[in-house]
Amino acid sequence: MITLSRYNRLETLWDEIKHNSKIPEEVRMETEQKLLENRVEVRVNYRDSRINEVELPHQLSKYNQTIAMVEPLVNDVSDCLEEDVKFLVVDTSGVIIASHAKDVIGLCCPAAELVNNNTDIRDMMEQGCTLEVKYDNGIHSQMVPIFDEQGQLQFCWGISAYRPLPTEASILLYLATQLFQQRYKYILMADEYTSSLMNAMSDCAVLLDEKGRILNINDHCKNLLKLDNKGTVKGMPFNYLMSGLPSTQEMFQSLTRETLNLRIWEEDICCRITHRQPICTSYGTHALFLFNRLSNTGRHLQLITADSPKDAFASIIGNSPQISELINQARKAAGYKATVLIEGESGTGKELIAQAIHKESGRSGKFIAINCGAIPSELIQSELFGYDEGAFTGAKKKGNPGKLEMADKGTVFLDEIGEMPLDMQVNLLRFLQDKTITRVGGNQSHKIDVRIIAATNRNLKEEVEKGNFREDLYYRLNVIHLQVPPLRERREDIPVLAHFFVEKLSQEYGIDEPIISAAAMRTLLDYDWPGNVREMENQIERAMILSAGYELRFDNLISSVSDNAEGIEGITADKERIEKEGIENYLRQYQGNISHTAKALGITRQTLYRKIKSLNIQREKLGVTPMDASHQAPNEKS
Repeated sequence: MITLSRYNRLETLWDEIKHNSKIPEEVRMETEQKLLENRVEVRVNYRDSRINEVELPHQLSKYNQTIAMVEPLVNDVSDCLEEDVKFLVVDTSGVIIASHAKDVIGLCCPAAELVNNNTDIRDMMEQGCTLEVKYDNGIHSQMVPIFDEQGQLQFCWGISAYRPLPTEASILLYLATQLFQQRYKYILMADEYTSSLMNAMSDCAVLLDEKGRILNINDHCKNLLKLDNKGTVKGMPFNYLMSGLPSTQEMFQSLTRETLNLRIWEEDICCRITHRQPICTSYGTHALFLFNRLSNTGRHLQLITADSPKDAFASIIGNSPQISELINQARKAAGYKATVLIEGESGTGKELIAQAIHKESGRSGKFIAINCGAIPSELIQSELFGYDEGAFTGAKKKGNPGKLEMADKGTVFLDEIGEMPLDMQVNLLRFLQDKTITRVGGNQSHKIDVRIIAATNRNLKEEVEKGNFREDLYYRLNVIHLQVPPLRERREDIPVLAHFFVEKLSQEYGIDEPIISAAAMRTLLDYDWPGNVREMENQIERAMILSAGYELRFDNLISSVSDNAEGIEGITADKERIEKEGIENYLRQYQGNISHTAKALGITRQTLYRKIKSLNIQREKLGVTPMDASHQAPNEKS
């Protein structure tokens, strides 16, 4: 936290008065003499009038900056006054714009007309005199003008009560006026310096007070907010301009980066806070916020800056509402250490989401991915926790660190967490509870700082109910839950993805980008993509290799709509049947080769075996060649 001190005799004196609720005797005597020498007494007929309720907000908005500046002193003085004495701030038109007594805001102050219309009284007040007013209805009031450095009247403030004002109240008003005039010069000087500094920043910058009101704002931010220089937004609550911002207290407490969906006037704009800095001054706690706009380019969200690094989420392609919301949730999750559970079908990009969260988090350690379904059950513990020398036959002489230890200060991504054996789930649960590891065959434990992100293509809650997954581990992992939508549920992203993969693969192969005709795009849109995005990338690559000329063809894809179902008769909208028919089609195409079929679908061999079993696919009836025999699942009989 940055601390700016500006204590002097007046500030020290004011702190002493607030702390002891008492004015020192020597100050009292000195001030009373000055008050007697500089006082103008007038009598005024009281007129009870109030500004129209419709006009009041507009009137107050013109004095946002003034209200923000005077409020700390208004509160301090009010705390020291007797209960029936009110502290008032009056604008140049005579309307009360601030007070600790909220019921008087909007009332018209007849005495203010004297300051505006009587030249003699105004001249005396400009010379430092206090206006003492006695109303015919018994109200007693004292008014003091506040001028800027050019001698322009900014506002008046004073005290009022239905009785003669106590001397202590007059002294407090006098001291507060001297203090505010001093602070006012400092505020103007600091404002000029801060404006120059903030305008030199490449990010949008805004300086807020404790209540979230704008103290300063740079030109980049004005442009984003579509503000001109004719009016001022200083003193205006920042949330009036940008809804969706967290409370000021939350912003002060958290220094992590955060992406916010903001509504600026009538436009939704996504912004990311790049830095926030609390600044403690003797006049209150302020906070400087730097942020940038994120713009939807049509393919993905990119941070708009001249020299910014690549956005961590640039690999997540799509602009559908589902993907936009997923990215927004993942960005928020990135700023915290909490475990994340990502659920979604195979090929939806769960690992890409995990990598983006790791990059966005700014963690200094490695990102290490582990496929829990691909590691034999007897090896998974040593894979995760490592082993010491002599832990088992064939162990390395000096032992070996596990993936958790290697990822210290980083992130471990546990893919296919639903495949983890139950006995290993106990060890993982213990690690999540105390973040302590012990190598296999070792007896020394030590703590590490690793964030866990888990992913599964199963419904883990259902697996808990079936007894296949520990309930306590499920809740430990499911602190932040992200659901990745399958491609068939966000078909508007299919054209974006298709063009993205064509561009990417053309660059890799060093060839001109082929054309995707309207008919070919319709085929892509009609297909249900059981292998999701990974399958789509494989199909685009296959088409680019096999298609003649510059036009891509996708004749091997089976349409999922009734008016374009040439591959298999009787296809329905039923998800399992579509998935089954798609897998059978690939098995025929690759003559039963499990590895090639799994790669084309964008899933693992283990997942493909599981789908073959759950969907009751009888490969011997598909007419595939005996090549299948060399690619059997573990424990599968020929």
